[in-house]
Amino acid sequence: MTRTGKIARLPRNIRDTLNTRLDNGEQATDLVRWLNGLPEVQSLLASDFQGRPINTPNLSAWKAGGFLDWQRRQDSCGLIRDIVETADDFDDAADHHQIPDRLAPILAAELARATRRLLDTASDPEKHWRYLCQALRQLNTLRQGDRFAARAALERLHLQIESDRCAEEQRIKENQRLREQATRPIFDALKRKTIISAFGGGETAEKVADHFQHVDEILRDPSDHLTPEIPDAPQPARHRVHAEGPEPVEAEPAPERELEPSAASPLPE
Repeated sequence: MTRTGKIARLPRNIRDTLNTRLDNGEQATDLVRWLNGLPEVQSLLASDFQGRPINTPNLSAWKAGGFLDWQRRQDSCGLIRDIVETADDFDDAADHHQIPDRLAPILAAELARATRRLLDTASDPEKHWRYLCQALRQLNTLRQGDRFAARAALERLHLQIESDRCAEEQRIKENQRLREQATRPIFDALKRKTIISAFGGGETAEKVADHFQHVDEILRDPSDHLTPEIPDAPQPARHRVHAEGPEPVEAEPAPERELEPSAASPLPE
């Protein structure tokens, strides 16, 4: 249930302090005066409730709702704390041993003693058989518990072995990383000197050594030397083709020719 009253809208630390003081039996008038004097409360009341202060009816409504929820939560938290403390006391008393594992041999011995007593007193064969079947059922229950405990112990052992193996692998990897980190500058310097000497020295040999060193860095951690993306090459322009065929090309107009005067048509004077 979501509460929307004045007190329910207050910050949690103020509500917790209010609930603790209510639980201690403080007077409502003192609590109302204390609440209205807090800057956080005044800011909330001014922004959400037109500046109307918290009054005694508001506090009474909170005591009948939100305060009771807080008390129930406190009781539940107290119960959980008691259970945890009791379990810790039992664990310390058992010296971190499994109590069922310690109790099973005692129950098995008591079962054997009770079974012998019943079988000795049973003169009737049918009763003797009934006692024997009951003892077998109880013994089977104990054996099932033993098998379950054995499987659980085996699983714990496997988990421990796997955990130790992972821890050992992590330790070896860390040692290798530290060893490589410590010796890498020495080997890099020796390799650089050898390459420069092999290429006859000089500026060109130093550039070759720098290139080899750069390649080594890429091979050690390729993620730090990602190849940049190469943009796609531009595609050649394509001629548009119409559904009926290629687009018709307009013919250029022929140049006009001047007519030469002929003998049959005399020039005007």
